[in-house]
This record gives sequence, structure tokens and C-alpha cells, in this order.
Amino acid sequence: MMATDWPGLEKRLELATGAEPELDRELAMAFAVAEAPFTASVPHCRTLVEAALPGMKLHLGYGASGMFPYALLSGEGLHVVSEAPTVPLAILRSLAAAETARARSAPPAA
Repeated sequence: MMATDWPGLEKRLELATGAEPELDRELAMAFAVAEAPFTASVPHCRTLVEAALPGMKLHLGYGASGMFPYALLSGEGLHVVSEAPTVPLAILRSLAAAETARARSAPPAA
């Protein structure tokens, strides 16, 4: 199995503006879960966060402007906040950012 390019996945999520089936497939592979419409579904995103980062807290809301949703993931020494055009994308952006941070802090493979 090829290692996931977390920064690359973060970049693709930053460019996404709505549902993207190809991105859904990539997310399923990255997290080794069944394919689902992650980029279009808050319930599927919540399930993915619970599977990928058990014990992390997810908070959803809208920024001060009230225009864009945000997703906050916190726990395990991480605190990640992401805004996006949609709630699912905000969740996924925070999830990918958390995985990137965890990958950076992991000790190198021997």
C-alpha cells in the first residue's frame, strides 16, 4: 500500500468547491474505509472522523461573517480549524490537516 500524500490531499480539498466523486475515492483509499460520498455528506464525514481520529472532538459552526462553515478538530495535542464552501469540505479539510500534522510529528520509519 502506498503512503498517503497528506499535503497533496489537503491541497485537493482546498481546491474543491462541492461534491467530487474522485476525491471521495481518494479519501476512502487514504483512510482505508469503504467508499462513500464524503464530499457531499456530513454524516459520512462524521463517521470518517470518528474512525480516523477516535477521541478527537469535532465542532461545526459558521465564521464571524456567517458565510462559510468551519470545522474544528481538537484533542491529542492538536487544534485544527478549517473553513470551506460546504460543511463536509470544512470537516474534510480539518481531517486532512490533522493527519498532515500527525504525519509530521510521527517518528521516522526505521
